[in-house]
Amino acid sequence: MKRMTRAMVALAAGTAAAVLALPAAANANPANEWGPYYSHNDLARVKGTIDITWNQQQTNNLVQVTGQLWDDDSRYYKHGGKCAYVKFQVSNLYSHHWYTTKKYTHCGYGTAKHFAFGKKGVSSLRFKVCQIHHKTKHVSSCGDWNYLYTAENE
Repeated sequence: MKRMTRAMVALAAGTAAAVLALPAAANANPANEWGPYYSHNDLARVKGTIDITWNQQQTNNLVQVTGQLWDDDSRYYKHGGKCAYVKFQVSNLYSHHWYTTKKYTHCGYGTAKHFAFGKKGVSSLRFKVCQIHHKTKHVSSCGDWNYLYTAENE
């Protein structure tokens, strides 16, 4: 009798947990994939996910970005090879000034650097993919600005 009671309690608890979890899972907003985007010469690329959550009053948000930056330049440095570079800029809610929030560099042909960051109060988020010299840090071969998120579109 004790075993049967334990089994019924365990079954009831498991069913209750599953039922309680359903509304949360149904309202979950999965991260959106973006990319790949390339430098002007296609020797650097980036791709990733973005997830935007708003507070209950819809007055503030949290933008979370994850991604991988790929170095596709197989040349040796002495033959002009460069590293991959991506630069992210944001404008805050209620402001229209752009400022750089994150920059990532990766040197290593055929490999990726993983990155992640979060930013609160974002009106817009944009980025561009470039190459960068491994010693002088001179940025070149930039692609166009890509707009990853704009709050007005929601």
